[in-house]
Formats: sequence, C-alpha cells, structure tokens
Amino acid sequence: MGSSWDRLSVTPQPGRQGRAWWMAALLAIACPVWSVASASDPLPFWRSSLSHQAWTKRDGAPSNPRAVVQDSTGMLWFGAADGLFRFDGVQFERVETIGGNKLLSSNVSALAVSGDTLWVGYTFGGISVFRHGAVQHYGEAEGVPPSGITQFGLTADGTRWFSSASGIHWLDGARWRRVTPADGLPDGDQPNFNVLHDGSLLVTQLAGLYRSVPGTHSFRKVEGTGSMQPSQVGPDGTVIVIKFGETLNLFDPVSETSKPLRLPETGVMPYSVHRDRRNAWWIGLGDGMRVYTPDFKLKKQLLAPFGFSAVRVFRAPFDDREGNLWFMTENGVDRIRESRLSVQDMPTGSTDFSITAGPDGEVWISSHSSLDPISPPTFAIAADGHRIPSSMESATAGTLAADGSLWFANVHAVWNRRGDKVQRWPLPPELIQQPAQAVAMADDGRLWVSIARRGVYTIKDGAWQAGGGHAALATRTANALHADADGRIWFGYPGNLIAMLQNGSIQQFGPDDGLAVGNVLTMFSRRGTLWVGGDQGLARLHQGRFVTLSDSAGRPFVGVSGIVQTAAGELWLQGVDGLFRIDAANLAAVLRGGQSRVAAERFDHLDGHAGAASQVRPLDTLIEAGDGRLWYATSASVGVIDPRQIPRNPVRPTPLITWLNTDSQRYRAVNGLGLPKHTHNLRIDFTAAVLSVPERARFRTRLIGQDHEWRDAGALRQAFYTNLGPGDYRFEVMASNEDGLASIAPASLSFSIEPEFYQTTWFKLACAAMIAGGLYWLYLRRMRQMTASVIERINARLEERERIARTLHDTFLQSVQALIFRFQGIKAALPRNDLVQQQIDAALDAADAVLDEGRDQLMDLRVNRACSGDLAPTLSAVCGAAGAHHGVLFSLREQGTRRALKAEAQDELYAIAKEAVLNAMRHSGSNAVVAELSYDAASFTLLIRDQGKGLDDAVRKTGRRERHWGLVGMRERAARIGGQLQIHSAPSDGTSVMVTLPASLAYC
Repeated sequence: MGSSWDRLSVTPQPGRQGRAWWMAALLAIACPVWSVASASDPLPFWRSSLSHQAWTKRDGAPSNPRAVVQDSTGMLWFGAADGLFRFDGVQFERVETIGGNKLLSSNVSALAVSGDTLWVGYTFGGISVFRHGAVQHYGEAEGVPPSGITQFGLTADGTRWFSSASGIHWLDGARWRRVTPADGLPDGDQPNFNVLHDGSLLVTQLAGLYRSVPGTHSFRKVEGTGSMQPSQVGPDGTVIVIKFGETLNLFDPVSETSKPLRLPETGVMPYSVHRDRRNAWWIGLGDGMRVYTPDFKLKKQLLAPFGFSAVRVFRAPFDDREGNLWFMTENGVDRIRESRLSVQDMPTGSTDFSITAGPDGEVWISSHSSLDPISPPTFAIAADGHRIPSSMESATAGTLAADGSLWFANVHAVWNRRGDKVQRWPLPPELIQQPAQAVAMADDGRLWVSIARRGVYTIKDGAWQAGGGHAALATRTANALHADADGRIWFGYPGNLIAMLQNGSIQQFGPDDGLAVGNVLTMFSRRGTLWVGGDQGLARLHQGRFVTLSDSAGRPFVGVSGIVQTAAGELWLQGVDGLFRIDAANLAAVLRGGQSRVAAERFDHLDGHAGAASQVRPLDTLIEAGDGRLWYATSASVGVIDPRQIPRNPVRPTPLITWLNTDSQRYRAVNGLGLPKHTHNLRIDFTAAVLSVPERARFRTRLIGQDHEWRDAGALRQAFYTNLGPGDYRFEVMASNEDGLASIAPASLSFSIEPEFYQTTWFKLACAAMIAGGLYWLYLRRMRQMTASVIERINARLEERERIARTLHDTFLQSVQALIFRFQGIKAALPRNDLVQQQIDAALDAADAVLDEGRDQLMDLRVNRACSGDLAPTLSAVCGAAGAHHGVLFSLREQGTRRALKAEAQDELYAIAKEAVLNAMRHSGSNAVVAELSYDAASFTLLIRDQGKGLDDAVRKTGRRERHWGLVGMRERAARIGGQLQIHSAPSDGTSVMVTLPASLAYC
C-alpha cells in the first residue's frame, strides 16, 4: 500500500547510489556522497559474530533496489524499479507522495539527502527535489537528459552534480549543465564519480581518473587507467578502483598516485568491493560475500547458504549510523550486523559441548557426537583465537585446579593435563561406562568425581575411594560439584538438596532452609557468596538460608546451568532462555539483602545465542576464561562474550508518528488535524528507526487530554483509543533502542475532534442558564407558596381572634359590666362615708381597669395590625421593667434601618423575645442580658444573649426542661411564622437565642 509523507527530515548520510548499468552482470552501486560525520566515524573491527537478515518482495522489500540513503531520523530510503520505499527496520512502506506531491515516476534509480531535502532521480530521466512540503521537478527543459540518473553529489564549493549515461552534469541556478570535453572530461563510456574527503569530485572512466578543479566546473586527468566499475572512497580517503582481472587500484588523493592490490583467494573479478567504517574489506563474488581484515586475512565467508536474498551481491554495502551494513541485491535487501555473542565454528556434526577454562586464558572444548572424523573431539581455543589441537578423548566434565593443571573425566577414565603432559587413570570396573557428571579439586589434592547412577568418589595418586570416606556421599550422584575458596566442597543434588563438606563434617540444606531451585544444576562462589542454579530458579546463600532471586517481573530464572560472578561485580547466568546479565549496581543491592527481584539483561537468538543450555550434562554451561571473557556452551554451539566490551547501540532513536486512523478514514499525521463529529475511536500509528535489533525497540505513549500519565506500549507501534469526546488533543510518543537508550524528545501530533452543537461550550452554557433559570423560577414559586401559606394562616388566626373577640364581648365583658352595675347599686344603698363603700369603690376601680384592659385586648383581637412596627420600644419597656425587678441590666441594640414588621411576625417575635429574656434573668445567673434587632435586606434577625452559666446538659440534649414548655413554645412560634430558631449554649459561656426570618415574611 502506498503512502504519503508530509514532513521530510533528512540529513546527509554516506550512501551508495544506484545506477542503470548497461552490463547487467556488472550492476554496481556508486560512491558515498554528501556524507556526514555521524555515519562515517570509524568503528572497532568486527569483534563478534555476524548476524544476517534478508528481506525480499514477500516481506514488502523493493525488488532490485538501486539506491539507498538514510535521513536524520535514521530511516532508510530505497529507490527501485518498483518505487520509492521507506524502512524503519521492521516494515517497508512504499511512498507515492511526499508532502502531497507525487513522484514523477515509480522507477527510481538514484537518491540523495541534504539537510531537509530529498533528491530523487529516475531511470528514464528526470529529477525531483522535495523540500519543506514543496517539490521542484527537473526535466529536459531544465537540461536533464532522458537517460537514467545514476548518482548525485555535492562538492565543497556547493555545486550539485549528477551522473547518467549521458555524462556528468552540474546545477547552474535553475538549469543543469553538462560537462563537455572542453571542460577536460572526454565523452565515451558512462562515468561514475566520488566526492573525496577534501570535497572535490573524482570521476572514474575507462579512460582514466579525472579530478575537478577547485572553483571551476572543469576537470584534469590524474590517473591514466580507469575502470568501468564504480570506485569507492575508503575510511582513510583512499579511492578503491576495481580493475579488470583480479586486482584493485588504490588511488591516494593527496599524492595522486595509485598502487595495485591483488585480491586474495578469488580467481574471478569481484562484482563489488567495499571498505567499511570498521576498516574491513567486503568483496562480492559470484557465490556471495567475503570479509577480510585490513591486511586481507579472511575473516568470514558469507556464501550462498548464508541466506543472502540473492547468490550474487552486485552492489557494495551501505553503512548506516548504527554500524550495520545494508546490501542491495537483485531480489531484495540484506542486513549484516554485529552480534553481541561471538559464536565459534565447531567441527561438523558436533553437539553437547563441555567447556573448561585453561591456565593460560584458553578454553578447552569437548564434543560428544562428531560427524567430522578429522577434527579432534577435544581441543582448545587460545585467547588470541587460534586453535590448540590435542589427542585427548572426549570429556563429559572438567575443572582447572589451583596449581594450573587441568582435570577431565568421561565414561572410561580420569586424566590430568599439565602443560603438554597427560596422565590417565581408568575408572574402577564397577564405574566404567557410566559418564562422569561433575568433578572438583579439593585443597588436599583429592579429585572429587560424581558418576552418574553410582555416586560420588575421590581419587588421589590413583587410589579411588567411595564417598571420599563418607558413607552419606557414596551412593547418591551429585549433579554438580563445587570447591570454594575456603576449602569447602559443595554437592548439588536433585530435589532441592545440597550438602557441604567442611573439616570432615557434612551439613545439608533443603527446602526448610529456603532452597527452592528444584534440581540443582550448578554452583558458583565468589567473595564469600554461594550462588546455586537449578531447573526452577536461582538462589544465593545468605546468613545460613537460601534466598531465591527472580527477574524484575517476578519470573524465575529457569534451567540455570551456568553461573559466573565477574571481578567487576556483575552476575551472569545461562538458562534455557539464554544468557542473562545482572549489572554490578543491581547485584550490589541484592547482596545487601534489600531485594529479591532484579533487572536482568537477556541475550537470546537475536544476539546469536543458538541451542539450549544443557540440563543434565555437560555442566557447567557458563565459565570465565583467564582473560575475563565468558564462554558458554549449548546443545548446538559454543560462544564467547567479553563483558567489558559488549557491542552497544549508541544512537538514540527518533520517534515518528505516521498515521491517524478513525473507524472510517485514514489521515496523514499532520499537526492541527481536525476530525469530524462523532469520532470516538482512534488508532495512531508510529514508529522509530531502530535498525540493529528493531525487535527490542520499546515505546511509551500518552494522549494529553485523555491520559494522566505515560503508557508503556512495549514493542507495539500502534496506540488505540475509544470513547473519545470532542476537544483538543495532543498525542506524544517516546522510543528507546535495544539498549534502553531513549529518544531525546517525544514526537507529538495535535488534533481536535469537532463537537456536535449539543457538545459545544455555548450550548452547555445555555443549558446551564436554562437550568439556573428554572431553579430560580421554582424558588420564586416556592416562596410565593410559602408566603401565601403564612398569609392564609395569619388570616385564619385573625378570623379566629375576631370570633374570640365577639364571644368575649358578648359574654365576659357584658358579665363584668353587669357585675359593675350591681356593685354600684349595692354601693348606692350604703351610708355615705361607710368604710365598706370605700372598699367597693376600690373594687369598682379595679373592675373598670379590668374592663378597659379587656376592651384593649378585644381591640387588639379585632383590629388587623398589618404594619404596627412597635417591637423595639415595646420590648425595651417590658424587658427593661423585668430587668429592674430581677436586678439584671437589660439593653437593646438595633442594626440597620428600622422597618415595620408584620403583626403576626411581631407578636410571635415579641413572645419569643420575652420568654428568652425572662429565662435568662431567672436562670442564667448573668448580670446583663442583651437583645439585638438586625434589619437586613434579605432577612430580619432577633438575638437574645447573656453571659451566664449556660443551659444544663439535660436541656441541651433534649431541648426542653422537665415540666416546662418555654423552649418548645419558642420553636413552635418561630416555625409558625416561617423562621428558624437556633440556641447555642456552652458552660460558663452563656446562652444565645437567635431567630432568623426571611424579609418577605418579616417586613410589611
């Protein structure tokens, strides 16, 4: 599926540019051009094994690619007959447009990058230059011939060049000019060129080598014989020119002299020659590639069975910035990278290898099933890599003694090798044909040997002894033996069992001592720490108990059959899942006893690890050689790694966001993207160029506006989101390479989802306003209902008062008046100045007062005092008189402008205030009582407070005094007029009674 790229971020990298070579058998790639230091710095020579991977058309790779460049993000771009491709190490993606601009043709023959610009040359002529989302096309009208573009170049003076079958051309403003014989370059065969380290141009033709003259576009001849094949600039600036026959010419641009160099062991003319950044020679022949050291010693043969995508590799490789080599063949693309593990070549058919460290840094290797009758079953590999043959038979176990001698054992015998001298002792008859499982040398000179299905024995000076004189050790076979620095011998058995022999005493450890590794397979000690590996885990002995160690996710290390703790403080393991490295810092934390989980770096098939670590024999499967390198053995291979020089990828990946996908449409990842309404589900595609081990690239993502923190995406290069709402979002992604080196900054993509009208802010505000308006209407309606209810109750009370007034007038007052008349008649019948008459006069005066008061009360009952407003003076007069009677100072304060109160409210408030004041004067013990009337716009507040002893606990809890109803009556009166009554009291802090009444119910 084709794609489009709206952003192009490219910087110059050394590349090989494709060319349409008229001799199909001599297809080759051109020189590196527009190079930068980041991809041309020298690297160490290949230290480990070479890992190869091929991609063909079925993997999405281009067919017969002819050009490759690398941009500043690390992405590889390939030009081929079937299009332009972009590659991140995992997936090839065909690119049809860049920034919305189409290619002139899908048949691409040359590529170059310069800054943020991509140059594309086509097989049938024409050039496209993509920059900042725009494109500049060059055709015949601009001086580009209708023949295939084979190379691009940029010289130090800023001149841009290309080559084709029509010759060399340079860009003059907006038009290309051809270099003619008048400029010093003859016509004839198709030329190719290189940009030299000094920035000048060197053209290779069959007629010779021609160098550009600085400051001009002319050339001068510097070498009389040339070549039809492309030349190449080596790391030291020397130009490699392939000659017909079997020789190379090495042209020195400084002295402008050449010297021949005959290729070794070929017999045929090479298709390509390349000298990489590691100073290695890569020579392409008819049967594959050969790799040579700088002095032409054969390093590796990568022949057809090696798996190249084509038998003949026509084009020299391209060096990427991570140190990998990329080959373009007629069938696809191949990558060669350095493995972290250096796998050794073993005799054909060899399996089940045992390894033993030698006294001089060498490692002795024994195999147990060889189909190669010539190769010896036991040999050594020296520290410098050369092989040391021997006549020794195959061994199943071996160890290096403290005196520098080697001890080996197998099904027939035990033997000792000291220098070139070998001494052999046969096994006792009852042990022959039973393989030796493990051996260990004790400080007393006895060799401990564990024999399968027979038990443990010792041998010294040719004398064998079952169990070393210990019956408990005689009959049980130990899977592993280990002699530590303190002279102790450790025996590892199946079923979570270990025995330790010290000074003639045996101590056993089992599950009750924390041992939980299953069947013990290996033991190792250093600096007083014993490590134990088994088929179910790894443990160490700490303060008399075994502590199991797992990885950072809590998973056990399974099938551990080799352990090494290095002098640098690292712990290395080999198990069924590969090699594991625990760095010194993490190991130090473990040894301090602070953790049982630890981060471990894994080395597996991606690093060159093949086969499985032995789980029975030979053991141990991981050892440390005298030079500090670690050797491991599996069922299929023997390998080595130097823990001090592990190949690392120093290049931080640059994450890229490529596509945004909805349920119905796919969008190019462009900032400011607006998505339509009803978009809820998204898939965002992203990547990063991790070319060495892309399988271990890791990503973290977050969607600002949705995620609160970063998500660990692992190796997944897609992020999924569901149920998104409208709004603005920004997606960010971080990448890290196989060594955990993270990108400097995240890649980001901002986009928005358009809302429906009911999801907009104005709609939400309008809804909020409508809800607020509705609530306010409900509030007003409720207040009207409450006001009407209070008025209804007041009117009912007024009617009741008028009824009572009529009744009192017709009964009580008339009766009192009648009594007065009768007493007046009695008075008239008495003599004048009679003492009784005087008493009757006094009684009649009192009766008149009672009658007057009754009439006043009737007047109050009958007259509707809707707005009397007399609460303050009335309260002041009544309560002031009460205070004088009780010896308590009463004061009244008013806040705000006095307003007339409704009659019902005033009556109830007066009653409440009178009751509260009298209670305070009678019971509080306070010498002063204060009344406060607050006339606020929203409410009326009555407050009565004293400084007395406060209410009793029982009164505070129940709200009333036993057989007293004053407090209850105050609450009822307040509720009757729609007010709230609150009573606050604390011991020795007085009591306050507060009534609050809404303004609409209080004021006239």
